[in-house]
Amino acid sequence: MCCRIVGIVNPTQTSEQIAQTVEKMSAAMAHGGPDGSGFWAKPDQHLAFGHRRLALIDLSAAGNQPMQNRKQSLCICFNGEIYNYKEIRKELKAKGYSFATESDTEVILTAFEAYGTAAFEKLNGMFAFALYDDTTKQLYLVRDSVGIKPMYYAQQGNSLVFASEIRAFKASGYAYTEQPSWKPLLLTFGHLPEPYTTLKEVTILPKGHYLQYDLRNGLKSVVQFFANKFTEQLLDYQEAVQQVRQTLVAAVERHLIADAPVGIFMSGGVDSSLIALIADKILKKENNHTLSIVFNESKYSEKKYQEIVAKELRNQHQYIEVGSKDFYDHFADIRHAIDQPSIDGINTYFISKFAKQAGLKAVLSGLGADELFGGYSTFKRAKYLPALQFLPAFAFKGLSKITKDQYKKFAFLALPDQLGVYLFFRGLFTPDVVAKVLDCTEQEIYCQLEKVFLGNQINTLSLGNQISWQELNLYMQNQLLKDSDVMSMWHSLELRTPFLDKDFVSLAHQISAQTKFYTTSRTKELLLAAFDDILPPAVWNRPKQGFVFPFQEWLQKQASLLQTKEQKNPVVGQLAKQFEQGNLHWSRWWAVEQVL
Repeated sequence: MCCRIVGIVNPTQTSEQIAQTVEKMSAAMAHGGPDGSGFWAKPDQHLAFGHRRLALIDLSAAGNQPMQNRKQSLCICFNGEIYNYKEIRKELKAKGYSFATESDTEVILTAFEAYGTAAFEKLNGMFAFALYDDTTKQLYLVRDSVGIKPMYYAQQGNSLVFASEIRAFKASGYAYTEQPSWKPLLLTFGHLPEPYTTLKEVTILPKGHYLQYDLRNGLKSVVQFFANKFTEQLLDYQEAVQQVRQTLVAAVERHLIADAPVGIFMSGGVDSSLIALIADKILKKENNHTLSIVFNESKYSEKKYQEIVAKELRNQHQYIEVGSKDFYDHFADIRHAIDQPSIDGINTYFISKFAKQAGLKAVLSGLGADELFGGYSTFKRAKYLPALQFLPAFAFKGLSKITKDQYKKFAFLALPDQLGVYLFFRGLFTPDVVAKVLDCTEQEIYCQLEKVFLGNQINTLSLGNQISWQELNLYMQNQLLKDSDVMSMWHSLELRTPFLDKDFVSLAHQISAQTKFYTTSRTKELLLAAFDDILPPAVWNRPKQGFVFPFQEWLQKQASLLQTKEQKNPVVGQLAKQFEQGNLHWSRWWAVEQVL
């Protein structure tokens, strides 16, 4: 069940105070759990959990949370779905364990009883949960291997607070201070890279990790239980094609498990079309619900490609038209829905809104395929970079003085290792512009950026997988996944991502970069080859467009939605004027507006 969770350990507060704070934090995230709310406390340990439920598996009251085991020695507060819970349940039953519910939540509890922290690696799903073990007085915060679900936390002294959204911390009444680096990071990346948040004391648990907190002494440790490693051991093309097909079909089947209506969003591109076509062969006609968004503006509409795939499906496909009036009417709510500053997420806002109106509780998305199989132009453009990287950093910094954006971005290559490469491709504003917007020095911006540590693994990878690592761990992790979670849950909708299934990601990382990205000139060749028999050629044999809304045109007609007037900073004023004249992309001005 995709929900919203919150918890507090605070020895300095009474049980009543903790309960009131948990209630405030939970209420701030009520949109993410309309099917019920729950509260559990351990007064002698100054501990309490709060839960907002969006029910998809075991819709009965037996699936309510927080949930305890039969001995009442364990308690869990869980956000997400465990897609292999039936297999784990069967394994545990063979060991003699019994179950009181049909929920995946109880499977996590029982697996922990049986295996301890080794249970976490067994889970295939998207999840963030807190689990308290009363026999050892240990609290565990756990996040899935891909980082689909968020787990924010703050430790101050002997207190620990966690929640699914930053807005919950702001509602708590506790004293948190603004993170000084969030503005330069947003203006540079277009998002806040993990582990940064807008609050200095609040961080995010890394994916594939658990935090263990000892309530007896306040000691904390963060432990990695799973890592997605690029091994490149699978070299044979035909074997890779076969395994991609088998593993993705199994992943889609797992992601369709639910006791509530699940649909598929079909944009008209390769990835979502594949998901829809695979699901169509798994599901009965009456259980398959697909939907697409279309526009009046023909250059943005993907309807003709959506229709090609829809004709192959056995179900009734639904088209939903989104126009400028919808955008204008909901823009204030979109602002309110944003949890962490970002230039993305509006697409998902509307997809989720209309999917919910169609009676769905979950939607499958094609997110992740481009990052895993080379769907972005960055994979082809990257081959030119090695020839540039021998130049000294000061040479690149000097290029920031050039006025044209396509040349200014060379300044990013002054940054160390692969961070500069990523920002060269996806950076929003160069450090000199960011410094002028924020009225500080360019060197201060470079210092902030150099603190963003990417780890050491990326430097050991071949070129194609270096780009894949960047797209997965920066763009997808911090922007696409984060915004998809926030915007879908704003509408009480679960967004599922079969391409990010644990087994499928592991397979993609086993395939050599040459086999995966460069066997032919076709983009995402392995995916296409694996499903050539079901994917219509017209869907893939065309220029990549991406699912893009006409935001630029709509905002040009209603520029007042984004504040542009009376800017005292001359550079900000210049950017505002460029936006009003149509010479600055709306997302770049939106980033500037968020830091004003």
